[in-house]
Amino acid sequence: MRSLSRALACAVLDLFYPPHCAVCEKPFGDGERAFLCRECESKIERINQNHVCHCGLPLPEALDLCPECARSELVFEQIRSFGWYEEREDPHHVLSTLIKIFKYSGEQALAPLLAGYLAEAGEPLRSLVEQITFVPMYLSDERERGFNQAELLARALGRLWGIPVVRALDKTKKTKQQAGLPREERRENIRGAFGLAKFPPCASILLVDDVCTSSATLTECAQVLKKEGGVERVYGLTVARVAQTNIERMEGT
Repeated sequence: MRSLSRALACAVLDLFYPPHCAVCEKPFGDGERAFLCRECESKIERINQNHVCHCGLPLPEALDLCPECARSELVFEQIRSFGWYEEREDPHHVLSTLIKIFKYSGEQALAPLLAGYLAEAGEPLRSLVEQITFVPMYLSDERERGFNQAELLARALGRLWGIPVVRALDKTKKTKQQAGLPREERRENIRGAFGLAKFPPCASILLVDDVCTSSATLTECAQVLKKEGGVERVYGLTVARVAQTNIERMEGT
């Protein structure tokens, strides 16, 4: 009886509130009931994963490192991201719109869909990690939002991969929003903002977040995991990353 009642309720809801795409809001066609219509799904700007730098940027075959990684100390074994992110409001930028709906409109039901994108981009890392963790939020910020989007993504990914998810870090300092800050200010803003939480010792761990802009936050977290947590290898995985040209535009350079 419960199953019948649930099916009847869903049918009534579908009648008055037809299921529609989360991005373009067009009613779904046959077989389209997973937040995105086929047209919007096809518009997602995926990152070519065939040959990427340590930081996750795609590289020409002739190069092994991008200029930034070539002159920096490499904290991560590898960072990977599924697609490109656009900070500006742009309804045509499907992945960015999905992440903003998930993050700022409280659509937690999007977590499995976005975790599927993480799983696709992170497949080469799957066999290399023992545990999965996530970028933490400052406690008052998490209470205000009602959830930590990075934790939801990490836990959904852990279920897909069958890998334990742990809270390895705490955010101990309230910081400004990273978006819009120049590169050096982002690094200074986040410096010393994270501390180690209690988690089972491991040699390798995957750090999950929703978006990678300059990797300042991910790098700060990775340094704590290595220096204080004794983790030998840290990998990073995000749903999206801001293209370098967009970072430069945000900084006004």
